[in-house]
Amino acid sequence: MELTPLDPAGVPLGTVVLLHGFTRHPRDLQAPAERFAALGARVLRPRLGAWWWPRSTNRTRYLTHIAEAVAQARSTGPLIVVGHSAGAPAGAWIAAALRNSGTSVDALILVDGVESPARTLRRAWPDLTGVPVDVICAPPSRCNRNGALARWLDDYRESGQPGPSVDLIVIPGMGHGDVEGPGRHVYVRWCHDDPAAPALAELEGTLDGLVERALDAVAK
Repeated sequence: MELTPLDPAGVPLGTVVLLHGFTRHPRDLQAPAERFAALGARVLRPRLGAWWWPRSTNRTRYLTHIAEAVAQARSTGPLIVVGHSAGAPAGAWIAAALRNSGTSVDALILVDGVESPARTLRRAWPDLTGVPVDVICAPPSRCNRNGALARWLDDYRESGQPGPSVDLIVIPGMGHGDVEGPGRHVYVRWCHDDPAAPALAELEGTLDGLVERALDAVAK
């Protein structure tokens, strides 16, 4: 299983599982991986496919295999799952699979998530009850299906169905691909992101703060 680990300089305080989006690659998340490692985390970046077998982001059997590999490769300390775009529903499934196999998940962070055709996030959601979930969203755009995840979260909350407690953070001016840092330029054409990325610093500060909080919360 390809996990692309990145370790901190010292003893890891915990583990971050960092999941890339559709048609992307673990190397596209090098910038946030390096920041999380600087915070003291061991960072694991599983390789996800797009539509093709056997590593498709829609293939729950493969995502469950990732969860099994993460359980073996994680360090001691808190376990945090971060997923961007199509990596968000993959992350939700992996987090649920970890919990269902007896591995505690201390935080789930979704960055401008986009639900999979297999409805992976919706299927995993009830099994995430009790997990702190933070959802960072860009304003509605073609690449986040016009804010579909934020709308679904509002509807789900009002339905009263079982699921995790969610903090929803919308960052004005954020682009769908800003989380990738230097690699975000490819989203200018695909998603009409602003190449000036006016909200990049706010996104990085918010995301890093959530990861640091989860690392510290368990330690305390």
